[in-house]
Amino acid sequence: MATFSWINKQGVRSSDGFEVQFTGRFTAEYREGARHLAIEVEGADGLINFSPRAFERWANDSTVNTQEEQARLLKNFLSALEFQGLRGMP
Repeated sequence: MATFSWINKQGVRSSDGFEVQFTGRFTAEYREGARHLAIEVEGADGLINFSPRAFERWANDSTVNTQEEQARLLKNFLSALEFQGLRGMP
């Protein structure tokens, strides 16, 4: 099971090798090494809304991720939100 640590007030790092960082009021970034995804978000009262399509492809890569990869990325993102005391709603 992954453990998390805070990078700063807006981001967390997982022992599984990924990070989730809120980069603006309506944006978050999911990172694994040199790869990253930009995710448009909206939030209120601890609920973060986003499009599950955000996990279709890595930034600057036109190759569509497999369904399994998208599911893995979504699961990781949701677990990072949960650690931060937030709930995700795709």
